[in-house]
Amino acid sequence: MLKLNLKRSHIIQIVAVSIVLLFLVIFVPVSTILNNNEANKKLQQVATVNGDPFSILSNGTPFDGILIMGNVTNVDVAGFNFKVHFNAYPWGTYSLQDNSTNYAYNRLASDVLLIVGGKQTAMKQGSIIPSFDIAIPIDVGQPNLYPFDKYKTYFDIASYRNSFFNQSVPLVAGIVGAVQSWTVALEIANAGGTSGIIIVDTFIERSWTTKFFSMIVVIIMWALSLSAFTLTITLWLRDRKVEPPTISITASLLFALPALRNSQPGAPVIGSSVDVAGFMWNMVLVAVSCLLLIINYITKYKRDKVRSDPPINGSSNTTLASEPHSTVVKVTGMQPTYSPQEHGFSPHRNGQSQAMSNTQNTLYDSRS
Repeated sequence: MLKLNLKRSHIIQIVAVSIVLLFLVIFVPVSTILNNNEANKKLQQVATVNGDPFSILSNGTPFDGILIMGNVTNVDVAGFNFKVHFNAYPWGTYSLQDNSTNYAYNRLASDVLLIVGGKQTAMKQGSIIPSFDIAIPIDVGQPNLYPFDKYKTYFDIASYRNSFFNQSVPLVAGIVGAVQSWTVALEIANAGGTSGIIIVDTFIERSWTTKFFSMIVVIIMWALSLSAFTLTITLWLRDRKVEPPTISITASLLFALPALRNSQPGAPVIGSSVDVAGFMWNMVLVAVSCLLLIINYITKYKRDKVRSDPPINGSSNTTLASEPHSTVVKVTGMQPTYSPQEHGFSPHRNGQSQAMSNTQNTLYDSRS
């Protein structure tokens, strides 16, 4: 049987990787499915009044008046308005009878004045009502509370015959608030007890995906800034010398954090509450960390000195041995006699050498 000898650090690494993989395998598909379901739910939430215009168009339900269908296309917080794209079609007795089977080509049977969001458009008999876009101003909102900001407004839709305000034209309206990154709730009701005047109440807020992603970005910025500050304090307390690559990490964060902050979906200009609670202090922590690391590097930097090899025991003898030897050679060609201090000889050996030299000299003299 195969036995695995794993260290504690290896076990911790395996567990950490397993948790991350499990998180990704579960969270990614679930979040994707929830996001798609929310988008489909937005498309199905059609605010209608006096009937469903989509049902009238598809089933040919009898109706005399004008069909109006709208779709919220954009929310502009900076401009404090949102845009709605409208399509309008005359129907029943308000449409000229012809051989066309496409309701997009329905022509007005009489002059009509159409008012949407305070904008008046006069259309002549026999003309086709063109599609149009209206920018609806927002009345109440708190953009400073991003990403938990909410907005509220209302606008009116009205139609009159022959540009006179004494005879209204019945309206059937349906508006969809399917906007990416936003949740738009619409409530439509008749005004003045007539079907010719419609009031649309609008409630706008960020979608849950936008709120979630924004909070993830805030958490990441706090984690990075706190990590950089902790690293700096640790190096100071342990009296460690800082290397230039460590300084470059904190310096690069000073440029990375603004880009990370602006990656939040629909982020407003800098100064909102989320910036005061996160981004501003993140930049301060990273800037202080970078400054402390630079000071640490300046105060503790020392030029590396050239190191010399330590002296070896008996260096004097070694020095003497390295010098040229003075050799005395007898005229008779006998072996040379060395000085007693050569090669670091011991006193005992030096004595023996001296005795041998004297013996050789005695023999030489006797022969001579």
